[in-house]
Amino acid sequence: MADNHDATNSLRSWNQADGKEVKVTKLEPRPERRRRLLKQCGLVCMASMGHISIGATLPWPSPALSDIAVNNATLVGTEITLTSLQKDMTGSLVSLGYLFGAWIAGWIVSLLGRRRSLQVFVIPYLCGWLLNALAPNPEVLLFGRFVLGLACGSTTVAASSYVLELADADVRGMMATMPTVGIVVGGLYTVGMGYALQWHHLALVCAVPPILLLIITFFLPSSPSFLVIHGRRQHALQILRKLRGPYADIEEEVSDLERKNLSSIADGQVGWRAILKPDVLKKVAVLVILFFFQQLCGNYVFMIMTARVLAAAGAPWDPDAATVVVAAIRVAGTLVAIFLLDYAGRKLSLIISHAINCMSLIILGLYVFLTDKASYDDDTYTRYNWVPLICVLITMFVLNIGAHPVPFILATEYFPTNIRAQASSICFSSGTIFSFLSLQLYSPMQEVMTQAGLYWFYASNRCDDTISMKNSIASPRPYPVTGKKNGSVKGCKIIHCE
Repeated sequence: MADNHDATNSLRSWNQADGKEVKVTKLEPRPERRRRLLKQCGLVCMASMGHISIGATLPWPSPALSDIAVNNATLVGTEITLTSLQKDMTGSLVSLGYLFGAWIAGWIVSLLGRRRSLQVFVIPYLCGWLLNALAPNPEVLLFGRFVLGLACGSTTVAASSYVLELADADVRGMMATMPTVGIVVGGLYTVGMGYALQWHHLALVCAVPPILLLIITFFLPSSPSFLVIHGRRQHALQILRKLRGPYADIEEEVSDLERKNLSSIADGQVGWRAILKPDVLKKVAVLVILFFFQQLCGNYVFMIMTARVLAAAGAPWDPDAATVVVAAIRVAGTLVAIFLLDYAGRKLSLIISHAINCMSLIILGLYVFLTDKASYDDDTYTRYNWVPLICVLITMFVLNIGAHPVPFILATEYFPTNIRAQASSICFSSGTIFSFLSLQLYSPMQEVMTQAGLYWFYASNRCDDTISMKNSIASPRPYPVTGKKNGSVKGCKIIHCE
C-alpha cells in the first residue's frame, strides 16, 4: 500500500506543476506490472531473433577470412582465393545489400505488417548462407554476401518498428536496446563458432538463427499499430489488452492512433509524402548525421574486421581467439546500455561513448606509430603488445553503450506510426551507405594514411561528434498520460523520449 500511495502522490504533484489534470481511474499493482512487463520482455526477446540473425551475418568475414587464408578448399571441390579488395567486399557488400533491403522493406512492411514481413525476410537469409557455404569461387561468395545484406536491411526496418510498438512507453528505451543485444549475441555466436568450424561449415551454422526466427514469428502477436491503421480495430484491442493489462486505457490508445491516421490522410500526408514535412526532414537530417559519425568512426570496421585489425596492430593473442573475447565485450557493453540509456539519456550516452573512444583510438594510433618507427632490434614496444588489444576492447565496449545503439533506437522513436517504416528506412539506408564506404575504403585508406593515421582519422571524427552532440538530440521529457503522447500510468515514473 505504501508503494501505491507514494506513486499516486508523485503523479499528483507532477500534474500540479505542469498545470494539467490527468484522469487516473486505477493504479496497477506493482506485482501485476512486473509480470506484465516480463511478458513484454519475453516477446521483445523473441522478436529480437531477427537482430540475432543480423548479428550472425555481420562479423562472418572475421573468422571466415582467417580460415580461408589457411584452408581455401570449398565444399564443391574447388579452391577460393580472395584479393585485398575482395576481402573488403565481404563486409561492404553486406552494407550495399542492406541499403536496398531497407528501402524495399519500407514498402513491404507497410503492406504486410511487421510480423509477416519478418517471415518473408527469412528467404534471403537462407539463400545467402547457402550461396556462401557452397560458393565455388569469389564471385558467388560475394553475391551471397550481397543477398545477406538485403535480408539484414529488411529485417532491421521490420523488427525495430515491431519491438517499439510492443512495449509500454515508459520502458521503450530499455526494450529498444534489446535488438542491439540480439546483434551482439549473434556476433558472439558467429565468432565463437568460427573459432572451431571451417568457413563453409560456419556459413551453414549461421543459417540457424533465421530458421528459428521463422518458427518464432508464428507465436508472436501482430503489431497493434499496423492493425489500427488497416482498420482492424477489434483485433488491435485484443492484442493491446494482453500487452497493456486490465488497468490500461487501451480504448484511448487506439483512438489516438486512429485520430493521427485520419489526420494524416486528411492532410494528404501519408507514406512517403509525409517525409517531406519540414519537422520530419529535420529529424531525418539529425539521424543521418548520427549515422555518419557512427560509421566514419570505424564502428563496423572494428566489428567486422576484428581479426584483421588485431593482427595488423600486433595484438599478443591469436586474432581469432581475441575476436571471441571482443565479441563478449560487446555483449557486456550492450547489457550496460540497457540501463544506461534510460537513466543517463541518449545524448549523454552518446557523448560518453564517443569521448572515451576518441581517447582509446588516439592511444592505439600512437602505439602503432611508435612501433612502426622503432628499429628492428628495438623490443621496447613489443613488451607492451597488450596495448592494442586493450584499446580495441575499450573501443568495442564503449561503442555499444551509446554510439552503436542510439541512432538505431532514435530512428524508430522519432517518427509517428504512419511513416515510421518509411522514415526509419531512410535513416538506416544512410547508415548503410556510410558503413559501405568505411568498409570498402578500409584497405585503401590504410595504405594512404598508414594504420596509425587511419585510427587518428577515426578519433578525429569521434571528437567532432562529441562536440556537435550538444544540440543534436532532444532530451527526454515527461508528458501527461492520456494516450496522446505515448505515455502510460503504471505507478512508476512517466517518460516520453523525443
